[in-house]
Amino acid sequence: MRNLRTKREDVVMISWFSVSRKGRVAHPARAVAGVIFLAIAAPWAAYGANGGLMSLKKVAVPEPSNLGTVVKDRNACVQLGKAFFWDMQAASDGAVSCGTCHFAGGADQRSKNTLHPGANKLFEKGAPNSTLKLSLFPFHKLSNPNDRLSPVVSDSDDIVGSQGVVTKNFGGIVLGEAEETGTSVTNPIFNDGGVNTRQVTNRNTPTMINGVYLNRIFWDGRGQNLFNGVNPNGALDPAAKILADDGAGLKPESILIDHAALASQAVGVPGNTTVFTWKGRKFSDMGRKLLNLKPLGAQAVHPADSVLGSVADPSGKGLTTTYASMISAAFLPRYWNSAATTADGHSLMEANFSLFWGLALQCYESTLISNDSPFDQFADGNAGALTATQKSGMSVFMGKGHCNECHSGAEFTAESVGNLAKTGLISRMQMGNGKLAVYDVGFYNIGVRPTAEDIGVGAKNTLGLPMSLTRLAQSGANVGTTLKPPISPTERVAVDGAFKVPSVRNVELTGPYFHAGGMATLEQVVDFYSRGGDFHEANIDNLDPHIENLALSATEKTNLVAFLKSLTDDRVRFAKAPFDHPQLVIPNGPSIPAVGKDGGAATQPFASTLAP
Repeated sequence: MRNLRTKREDVVMISWFSVSRKGRVAHPARAVAGVIFLAIAAPWAAYGANGGLMSLKKVAVPEPSNLGTVVKDRNACVQLGKAFFWDMQAASDGAVSCGTCHFAGGADQRSKNTLHPGANKLFEKGAPNSTLKLSLFPFHKLSNPNDRLSPVVSDSDDIVGSQGVVTKNFGGIVLGEAEETGTSVTNPIFNDGGVNTRQVTNRNTPTMINGVYLNRIFWDGRGQNLFNGVNPNGALDPAAKILADDGAGLKPESILIDHAALASQAVGVPGNTTVFTWKGRKFSDMGRKLLNLKPLGAQAVHPADSVLGSVADPSGKGLTTTYASMISAAFLPRYWNSAATTADGHSLMEANFSLFWGLALQCYESTLISNDSPFDQFADGNAGALTATQKSGMSVFMGKGHCNECHSGAEFTAESVGNLAKTGLISRMQMGNGKLAVYDVGFYNIGVRPTAEDIGVGAKNTLGLPMSLTRLAQSGANVGTTLKPPISPTERVAVDGAFKVPSVRNVELTGPYFHAGGMATLEQVVDFYSRGGDFHEANIDNLDPHIENLALSATEKTNLVAFLKSLTDDRVRFAKAPFDHPQLVIPNGPSIPAVGKDGGAATQPFASTLAP
């Protein structure tokens, strides 16, 4: 994003590497040396033999600096995390895993029962259990796709989300059984003929691949960079405590693991009553259940799995080890080894299950880095890795299209840890209405839907605190970036309707697109940007100033789509290591066989899976 900062010392950064673990006192780490302006309006040849661009291979992975205070064996932690991620036994119904919503390029390609009725709570593109067709897209359909002011043929605030569990109240667990006991509760929205259907999320599922590079996670950024061991709120929740036993019984303890947004995101899922759990189930209940089940007990694990192959049960399904053994191998004993129990009768291992779940998934997902796309090969010096069409499309991406203003760096997102270390976490910029405002860097309102339908990072978290760092800073909190002059209590902010910039790596495979999932093809996405968005005028107060009429030609659009496809890593496409996985039976979706390190069948783009 272009911004209006002109002084070289106008932002002071706070590095969490300079935060003392004892007192958590932040010290100024360094002043940003200057404003970063991204290359625009230059042909690809001007970037040199390798485009002057950086392959993701050359970007340091922002690993937690203090992971070793909890994890004793990282490889064991990765193995545990992979088992957790793909194990369908984890959800209350014993049929949903993390991988259920991240099975295709890291995203969800299901077309049956994937509609949420949106802000108006009325289904318009189908109904519960209905199946999407390609002809339904885009959800905001114009008579002239090149002109956002042309007559609207149809519009719907329906959302293509991910389906989770049916609505129930938690009853209890039965040791040795994956499905928990529960009491059905009628859901007035997700109901077909008086029978509850699986609930659907109110946002589209983004990919988790390359998530390790992000500073905050979820579309609204509620998954904090600092992991508190319990929930997504990080340092915002001082009441979040884990337990430890150093020989004198169970003692509550606060932790903050840095660069662990993946962990913060991971612990936000098991408590979600739409996606994963029946109302009333605690994390420790899930822990007790899984500790008494064979890991991946209902799923085949390929003997050549890059992580789990050594413990794959040759008899057919699951692993030859236990979750208790895997936790013991990965984590320091003080967090799981105790004869004491909690007031509600849980063991220390059960009580700290959120800690193990979060950091194990952090360790596993941090291995899911796609850095060998044709673009990466080109950036590494292989001029033949991109076609002439893709090179022309890269020129549009870096130039007339202004795509790299937000999809910046080798990570292809302004919300990356690396980019934010340069720009600061908040900044000032002229918005679409020409007025100066402060905003969260990496979160933008681009006019996909009217602001009021979903205010994104402008909303509050479960603690009633702003999710926006800008609003937190305005309230006097130290968010890690100090503007010069400092943000004032009355200064205009532009965060409502803003969402995290997703990386466009592997974007060919991660449809449907945007937070509402209302576009099925990259061509529809490019049309959207070319015409300056869909709700440009309605959202003008908070609108990103680069959402404007680009008037891309048909050739420029074609070339841009070709370039976007060059960001697909074939290891992701064919589920080769590290993207291989156990068997997965997906509710209202495909049954995917277990694949080993050499991969399997190719993942197809979302649109190609739909009937016309």
